[in-house]
Amino acid sequence: MTRWVGRSSVAVVAAAVGIAVFPATAGAVSPSATAQAGGKAVNLKITETIRGKLADAYWNQYYKPYHPRASRTKVDGPKRVYYGKIKGATAGKDVYWAVGSIGIKGDPISYQDGPHVWRKRGSGAWAYRGDTGGCLAKVPKALLKIWHLPTCS
Repeated sequence: MTRWVGRSSVAVVAAAVGIAVFPATAGAVSPSATAQAGGKAVNLKITETIRGKLADAYWNQYYKPYHPRASRTKVDGPKRVYYGKIKGATAGKDVYWAVGSIGIKGDPISYQDGPHVWRKRGSGAWAYRGDTGGCLAKVPKALLKIWHLPTCS
């Protein structure tokens, strides 16, 4: 069992089942962060529209290519999402990040190694960046700090 311990939140990645369990406050957390050094991290509120776009990115970029006969309706999540951005010099250079749990109903292995990470630049499309195995090194440290999450456990 892997534990994340933050200043005011604790999340447990249940290794036996492979389901990421986030703190109760995570549902209203934010997108933020980028590869831009010095950009301000901003916590954002997740909307159902953004949640749907994250699920679409996971489905189209990761799951569907390996399971072409599966149905998009089986996507479960993302849930317990942290969402934020790293401000760029202009709105078009802002980089948005999301971290959450996701899987496919009926495929228990799909829930392993979360949480999962997504990123988008400016008004571009969301890119599924992969699972983390509990190590959030893919996410900008400035966002992890405002979300009270460590890089790795």
